[in-house]
Amino acid sequence: MTTARAQRHFRTPNGKRRMAQLVYREVYSRAPTPFLLMTPEFEIIDANDAYLAATMRQRDSLAGRDMFQAFPDNPAVPGADGVANLKQSLTTARASASRQVMKVQRYDVIDPEGQWKKRYWRPVNWPVLDKAGTVLALVHHVMDVTSEALVRERVEWTDILFRRADAACEQSRLLREETRQRLERLRRRPYTS
Repeated sequence: MTTARAQRHFRTPNGKRRMAQLVYREVYSRAPTPFLLMTPEFEIIDANDAYLAATMRQRDSLAGRDMFQAFPDNPAVPGADGVANLKQSLTTARASASRQVMKVQRYDVIDPEGQWKKRYWRPVNWPVLDKAGTVLALVHHVMDVTSEALVRERVEWTDILFRRADAACEQSRLLREETRQRLERLRRRPYTS
């Protein structure tokens, strides 16, 4: 019955337009890929369900807010640069009217209990243009790559620890060799200094 009703609406131009708008809205909302829409001035318009799930936020808490007030840098992380890097990418996307692919970025998020959670993202930003080329909105798309980044961090730390262990072993070997040589000299001439 729903299908028959939908087919009736597609018979008129206005019905087709309304149905297309509904379909586009549902596609956007339910897409498995996280998207956030904002004005060219970085005011959040909307975020789809995947974005809300990835960032542990509610739609009502974001709409109308400045992107960087809604998603600030984690104050507990010295040198956090997520806000600065994202703002630069969005500014470039807006000014150049082109897509901007960012490198993997640490950008922590606050969970529903108010605790910061370490997150790594692969962001892509692009403008939505009208026919004249004017920027109507900015799209912020992210892929959560936290698990891969944490594995990479662990591997890097493991490499560092192994290098330190190797250096300590080499230092120990050199000290043993030096001690052995001194003992050998003492055995040959026990009463000379």
